Amino acid sequence: MKNKSIIGLLAAFLGLGTAATSCEDMLTPDMDLYAENFSGKDTVDFYFGILGNVQDVIENNVLLGELRGDLADTTMYVSDTIASLSNFERLPDGDNGLLNRAAYYKVINQCNFYLAAVDTMATKNNSYYMRREFAQVQLVRAWTYMQLVQNYGSVPFITKPVDNANTGWETAPEEGFATADNLLDKLLSHDLERAYAYEKSLGRPNYGTFNNGAINVAHSLSVFPADLVMGDLYLLRGASRSDYEKAAAHYYTYMDNEIRYNSRGVSLSSAADLMEITMSNGNKYYRADASSWTTGLRGTPGTTGEVGTLVLSAANSTFGTVLTRVAQIYGFDPSSSNSTNSGVDSNGETTTTTSGRISLKANYKNRQVAASRRYLNLSAAQSYRHYEYNSNNEPYEVEYYPGGDARSAGTIADVETTEGKMSFIQKRNISVTSNGMSVSEGSFSYTYFFPVYRLRQVYLRYAEAINRAGYPRHAFAVLRDGLTRETVPTVLTDSVVDGKIFPYIEDAPDQCDIDVDEMRRAAGASALGVNYLDFSDTRWDNTTGIHALGCGGGRDRGSYDLDTLYSYRVAVGTRMLEEASRSAGSEAQAACLSARRLLDGDTDPAPAPGGEDEGSDTPAPADAPVIPADIAYQINAVETLIADEMALETAFEGFRFYDLMRMARHKNNDTWGLGSADYGTDWLAWTVSRRSLDLKPYESPLSVGPLYGVLRNMENWFLPNPEY
Repeated sequence: MKNKSIIGLLAAFLGLGTAATSCEDMLTPDMDLYAENFSGKDTVDFYFGILGNVQDVIENNVLLGELRGDLADTTMYVSDTIASLSNFERLPDGDNGLLNRAAYYKVINQCNFYLAAVDTMATKNNSYYMRREFAQVQLVRAWTYMQLVQNYGSVPFITKPVDNANTGWETAPEEGFATADNLLDKLLSHDLERAYAYEKSLGRPNYGTFNNGAINVAHSLSVFPADLVMGDLYLLRGASRSDYEKAAAHYYTYMDNEIRYNSRGVSLSSAADLMEITMSNGNKYYRADASSWTTGLRGTPGTTGEVGTLVLSAANSTFGTVLTRVAQIYGFDPSSSNSTNSGVDSNGETTTTTSGRISLKANYKNRQVAASRRYLNLSAAQSYRHYEYNSNNEPYEVEYYPGGDARSAGTIADVETTEGKMSFIQKRNISVTSNGMSVSEGSFSYTYFFPVYRLRQVYLRYAEAINRAGYPRHAFAVLRDGLTRETVPTVLTDSVVDGKIFPYIEDAPDQCDIDVDEMRRAAGASALGVNYLDFSDTRWDNTTGIHALGCGGGRDRGSYDLDTLYSYRVAVGTRMLEEASRSAGSEAQAACLSARRLLDGDTDPAPAPGGEDEGSDTPAPADAPVIPADIAYQINAVETLIADEMALETAFEGFRFYDLMRMARHKNNDTWGLGSADYGTDWLAWTVSRRSLDLKPYESPLSVGPLYGVLRNMENWFLPNPEY
């Protein structure tokens, strides 16, 4: 591979390619350039051109993921373009700038050109040096196809380069159409598995550090990790318990590697706090401080921080593609500037350095969308747990603050405008303080990147996968406790009666509420040769629950034993009742009975033989681990709690509608015996339609908004493909 200057790499990274505006744009004669003078042994410029074109889809993808979800709602200043998407109107592709399927195919076609020419047998210094790059292009193509099937439902699947407009791929693709159900198999049959093997054995490419005019970003933050792409593909398909197990194994492998080699884990150092403030007159109020929580979401990302994969924006057009459309739709006026500084280097030579900057100002007249009533009420419905300590610094009681989830202070901001105080979505443009106080219109800092993957999101998808694999108590523990060697219970087998072993849970403080049967089943959990429920190593010790990042608590702040409100018994049992009241289906009565048993403690872990635990079941012998008869209801309830946590943690980052759609598919394809075949369809329609209703999460559960009927038809979930 030729030596490339950092300037040349940056130009390729930020400047090669522009967004397509119609299906034909991808097929213009410019594509001929990609087929000429392109050596399979020297592809670095072409690879960065692919990443440059990922820039052209990222903002559209973010907006399509949020405008159609339940967390964002339109304002009186919304444009027709945004309103039509928010209302699920089936507009023709190309009707507005956000409906641009060709931009995705431009990325895919560039990948196809690359893969058709790359020489993975090329060696240098006895190393197959092209294989890391080959793997990345395969993974970028896979990720792009995932976005397509999530947005369009069924799309042409092409793996051969398209260099003219007469191939017929749009209407009769040689390799058929890709959907969420068959995409993984199609990709595996076209070398995705080989790409995964290359990354596992050789690692990922690393081309140093890039400067976008304002910040330095390591190229390693632009790579798409194989385990995350593969995990997402299995989770999206969700055709069997095996799919969920494989998804969990991939996510676990990524989490394990990050905490093992990069010390990247979920800890309370990144939590948002809620403080009780007592005024001089004795009245109290609550103020959130999310500055620690937002640290990894703003400023300069690092290889040991929250963001794992990102798409970078240039600071101004001099440096490449500037990504400010999301900021504008969220209500911010951007402006860019550049400056030139002269100096003298160590050799006495005069040097000139150019830099750029994007500034933001909140403008209520450009605020097309804002946080929905559903998001605001979901956040407010959370109970923040605060522990009181005795003189020995031991927690002795828990108090629940009514201030809601503290992460909201880093998600939305109250801005003092000329028309009064207004709430702005600030997730990509976080205010300087993030402390819940009102800010001025100019108190915002532009974030120069869009996360594709971030660590807390990965933990939540892991929880989603293990829940569907049949481990709802482990999944809830990811939210509440964090899975560690101290919080995961120990199964003891020293009790033998009549020659039979009767396993039981060792009584220990601060451990997860996981019963003996689920623990025994978990002991044999494995996929891809990975025990994806093994957290016995010390490296997991500082892992905390995701819920604690916004709702207080944590093992190093207090005792989980004191928190009886956000517990498996209460939170999951209550959600089972709420889901039964929402669905009111034929099995609602059975779901209610199961919920009542859980709330009454009838399914608590069995005690050690000879012990007393009123209401517990008789322990089962070692040869018969039991799967609860009502596990379908428990899994469904935990899944909705995970969906809530995703809303609180990753709101407005572009994932929401895709998360809801994926979970709705899980419910429709349920393998545990949950309700009707369209349970998930109804759940998604109910969830999104209530975004404008000023109701608590399950208040008046039979009340729905006008979109309910629209979304009961799954065809309306997807954008129309272009017509030819």
